[in-house]
Amino acid sequence: MLRVCQVLDEKSSISLEDSNIRFLSIYGDALNALEISTERPDVRSLFLFNGSKISVRNSSVVNLLERFKLLELLDFENAPLDDLPNEVGNLFLLKYLSVRNTKVKTLPKSVGLLLNLQTLDVRNTLIRELPIQIQKLGKLRHLLASAHNNKISLDSIHGVTVNEGIGYLEDLQTLMTVEAHGSSSGFIHELAKLRQLRWLGISKLSADMVDILCSFIEKMGHLESLSLYLSNASETIDLESISSPPPLLRRLIVKGRLEKLPNWILRLQNLNILGLSFTRLAVDPLNFLQFLPNLKFLWLHRAYDGEKLHFRGVTFQKLKQLVLTELYDLRSIDVERGALPLLEELRIGSNQHDLSFDIQHLRNLQLLECYDMSDEFVLRLQPEGGSDYWKVKHIPSVIFRYRVRGNHYVSYKLGEPGLLDHVKGLFRTTNVELYGRQLSFFYNDDEELARTSNAEWSDQHSFFTDDIED
Repeated sequence: MLRVCQVLDEKSSISLEDSNIRFLSIYGDALNALEISTERPDVRSLFLFNGSKISVRNSSVVNLLERFKLLELLDFENAPLDDLPNEVGNLFLLKYLSVRNTKVKTLPKSVGLLLNLQTLDVRNTLIRELPIQIQKLGKLRHLLASAHNNKISLDSIHGVTVNEGIGYLEDLQTLMTVEAHGSSSGFIHELAKLRQLRWLGISKLSADMVDILCSFIEKMGHLESLSLYLSNASETIDLESISSPPPLLRRLIVKGRLEKLPNWILRLQNLNILGLSFTRLAVDPLNFLQFLPNLKFLWLHRAYDGEKLHFRGVTFQKLKQLVLTELYDLRSIDVERGALPLLEELRIGSNQHDLSFDIQHLRNLQLLECYDMSDEFVLRLQPEGGSDYWKVKHIPSVIFRYRVRGNHYVSYKLGEPGLLDHVKGLFRTTNVELYGRQLSFFYNDDEELARTSNAEWSDQHSFFTDDIED
């Protein structure tokens, strides 16, 4: 009988007598009970999921790798793995290797033997440095190594350190994220050899490194996504030295203080996604950004130190999501009729001024989320006597969220009695159910197009990270 895929868990039969299995998924503790006495050249893809702690000391893992020598795909994503066996280097046909979301700390040097490897995924692991043997992987196309924490800080993005030789990987299309801190300019020069790059993310950049990097970025003609993260909050960078930006760029993330928005940003006709964080601009960025014809997602986090944001008529015609967080000096948001006609989500947060905003013209708006806003602001929006209720009454979902401890938040709908109790200081943690929520406002590409079925209770809004869409 032809059986292309086999799934094993604690309740399944653990024999592998079928000779036609191509894809094997192992759940729970089935791995510990599984015994394989012969080689299985038919199995080409292996997935290991939630179960008991797995390590190189677990002979079952080593046994799998020894028996399935013709594997082309090996996926440990979300498995309780803390080590990757040296035997992985024997899988000479392997094209895809993932230890994403595991506790793996290092990669064995034997990965340098995987000469057919095309994708290496070490996102959200404890790996901070890649072995020098990586330079031998001449067919590698996607190196995914970003990680992030829940802090709202300049150093919340973690990449990996790549030793010399990254320039040998000339087929690389994705390199996200690598650390530049402590690297010489030679590292930046090696990046210049990677002319096939589509996605590039660099963390722990210093201002002098950015100057060198800019001269190479304009030569990356295939680049679609660029993420730059500075290492020092006191440094200010100037991106103006890019005379001709990559024409295909559709995603740009900058985290760190900017002197000003570069003039070349006006030429990014394909830009869909823009995230500015900790840029501390003095001039209203909308004066520049309003001319981007295809912008759909805009996130400004500590990006602007001014008092007013003005969305003029017939601008931002394709914008769907707008996030404005920790713009501490902001006093007003003015939206003229005709601006933002397709906006579906507006998220504002952590502004303790009595913020005035005119959003009554946003007839397509489906969700307004407000985080830790001033009491005056919240009271003005209430259905009973709120002077600004008429501006938001057309919005299907208006949510107010407050951080109460750590990453735990309490949430209220517009007009809900508990909201007024909270404003009056009558809130008690025993009265409501708290829920954990990641509100670090980092961008996660996995969420770029995916929307939760219930946006009100989604558990994660993480902007500005380098998690590339799968």
